[in-house]
Amino acid sequence: MSRADPRDHAAKASFDAVARFYDSFYFIVEGFTSRHRRELLRRAKGKILEIGVGTGSSFNAYPPRQQIVGVDTSQEMLRRAEQKRNNYDGQIELRKEDVQNLSFKDEAFDTVFSSWVFCSVTDPAKGLSEVRRVLKKGGQLLMLEHVRSSNKMLGRVMEKLNPLVSRLGVGNIDRDTVQYLRRAGFKIEEERNITYDVVKAIVASK
Repeated sequence: MSRADPRDHAAKASFDAVARFYDSFYFIVEGFTSRHRRELLRRAKGKILEIGVGTGSSFNAYPPRQQIVGVDTSQEMLRRAEQKRNNYDGQIELRKEDVQNLSFKDEAFDTVFSSWVFCSVTDPAKGLSEVRRVLKKGGQLLMLEHVRSSNKMLGRVMEKLNPLVSRLGVGNIDRDTVQYLRRAGFKIEEERNITYDVVKAIVASK
C-alpha cells in the first residue's frame, strides 16, 4: 500500500478549516461563472459524478431529475452540502472520496463534472487518470478551471507567484490542465476561454 502524501492531508485540513466561510467567498466567484457552469451542466446526462462538490453550491445549476454522486475529501464541506441537497429535484448521493484514488468501478459514470478542483489536487495527472477510469467509453468530462496562461510573460508571472498564492489556499495558478487531460488520454472537444486564457470551460471525452 502506498503511503499517503502529506500534502493531501494538508489540503484536506485546509478545506475543513475554510468550509464555514466557503459560500461567502464563492459568492464573489459566482457572479462571473454561474452562467458558464449552467451551460456546461446542460450537457450532463446519465449517471453524473461531481468531483470536489464542496458545499453543494453547484446543485442549483443542474437540470432537474438527474442522478448525481458528489464527492469531496473534506467532511466539513460534505456536511454543508448535505443541508442543500434536499432542495434539489433529483437524486444526490454524497461521499467522502479522493479523486486520486476513487472507490468506484471502471466505467461507472456517463458524465463527470468539476469546478475549480484540479488546481488543488496534489497529483492532477493521477486524478485525471482516475476520472477517465470511472468514465464510460464515449462519456464526457465537463470542467471549469483556471490554468496557466499561454502568454509567456503572464505565464512566468503566474509561475513566480504560485508558491505564495498556493499557500493562501487559492490552489496552484501555474498548471496546464489541458495538457494533463491529453496525457491522461482525453480528447478535448471544446476549450472555451472565459477570462483571457486563464479561466476556461472545457469539454473532454473518453
